Amino acid sequence: MAAVFVVGAFIAAIWSIVIYQNVYNSVIEFFPPQFQDPLTSRYAFPVLALGPSTPLSLQADYVKSLSGFCVVFLCISLSFFSIQQVVIGCLWLGVFFVSVFSTIKSWKTYKENSNRPMAHDDNEEP
Repeated sequence: MAAVFVVGAFIAAIWSIVIYQNVYNSVIEFFPPQFQDPLTSRYAFPVLALGPSTPLSLQADYVKSLSGFCVVFLCISLSFFSIQQVVIGCLWLGVFFVSVFSTIKSWKTYKENSNRPMAHDDNEEP
């Protein structure tokens, strides 16, 4: 049974990493110059990925990748539980809960951004 969870974690990890990297590559060009180097961009990325100026499709993909990482952590936890490693399984379960909390927080930010009224041009007719 542990092998099933490991394979599930592997598939979810690859899927999440690919989506995360696509979003990162799309958003990095919009970073301010001081955040474009690899070291500082990784710290600024979560904030800028969910920024109001980031397209909603990229924000949605970012939240999807975070959800995929939640699945990875859950699968890792379940694989340790299935081989009777309760302590390590509980640690990974804790990581899972922290990632779920973070993902929900990011999802709420995405929803706030998607429900925000769009700015209208003053020259447009209503």
